[in-house]
Amino acid sequence: MCDAQVREGQRVPVDMYFLVDSSGSMNESVSGGSKWEVVSSALTGFLQDPRNADTGVGIGYFPSVAGSCTSGQAGCLCIPVINLCFATGGGSCSVSDYSTPAVPLAVPAQTATIVSDIHAHEVGGGTPTRPALEGALEYLSGWASRHPERKPLLVLATDGEPVGCDANTPQDIADIAARALSGPNAIRTFVIGVGSSLVSLNSVAQAGGTDHAFLVDTGGDVAKEFGDALDQIRGTASSCDFIIPETSSGAGPIDPSKVNVSYVPNGKSTPTRVPQTFMGDPRNCDSKGGWYYDDPDSPTMIKLCDSTCRALNTGTIQVEFGCDTVEQQPPR
Repeated sequence: MCDAQVREGQRVPVDMYFLVDSSGSMNESVSGGSKWEVVSSALTGFLQDPRNADTGVGIGYFPSVAGSCTSGQAGCLCIPVINLCFATGGGSCSVSDYSTPAVPLAVPAQTATIVSDIHAHEVGGGTPTRPALEGALEYLSGWASRHPERKPLLVLATDGEPVGCDANTPQDIADIAARALSGPNAIRTFVIGVGSSLVSLNSVAQAGGTDHAFLVDTGGDVAKEFGDALDQIRGTASSCDFIIPETSSGAGPIDPSKVNVSYVPNGKSTPTRVPQTFMGDPRNCDSKGGWYYDDPDSPTMIKLCDSTCRALNTGTIQVEFGCDTVEQQPPR
């Protein structure tokens, strides 16, 4: 037996980047106004919720109609005689046109600026979802690299299937989301679909590590359903990264080989031990889940495997210091 010191895990704070579809179809009428009006209203209410006070927020839109174009690119009109290309009503297909946000991420969030920008934004154009998502995730990757103490995620809100641009199928978009999830910053992509026949968006959400898309029925109360989807995302978006303190109750530096993680479900008092992945390697995150360090040689964070993160969403994490780390058995 050993005398472990127990602390509640301190989650790495979350930042949310919204990538919002402002294509022409968002002008379609639904209960309460146009799709754009009701989505804007629900998003504004969410942003102004005091529960989001510690969350960094940024926003971008698609399509971009003022970006760069190249010859042969869908959504662009080129005049060879004067070597000039410009975006048509479909919008730009250039990734770089979506890698700069309309309102950048900031902590604390520039809520008033974002709300004002949403209400001033014009609706029109097509649905170049793949370049928009790729550009937004490029921006988020840069943010994550500059702010390793925080955890960014992306919320894609769209009312239709992708239209225009090369490599712009649901599978292409899912591939982009999967690449961001498997990258060094493990960025998750949440998806809200506003409309019918959008089940293909589930593949994007799943590839982005978020299980399924939230589909809003335009035949119902769109504002409420969209707001409910945002609330559910907030409830499941908690970071699964936990900060390791430099010292434990003045006892000196923490020994990484003497750290354990336990989970306490809401309403319960008895913790359940979560073993470290075999050899502390994230590649051994399988259906059994587990946890690992961000840097085995000089750890600053405890990171939960994705399956463990999803299962432990409705409770608290305890970090124990002083006892030999319990490790999983070798994978079979």
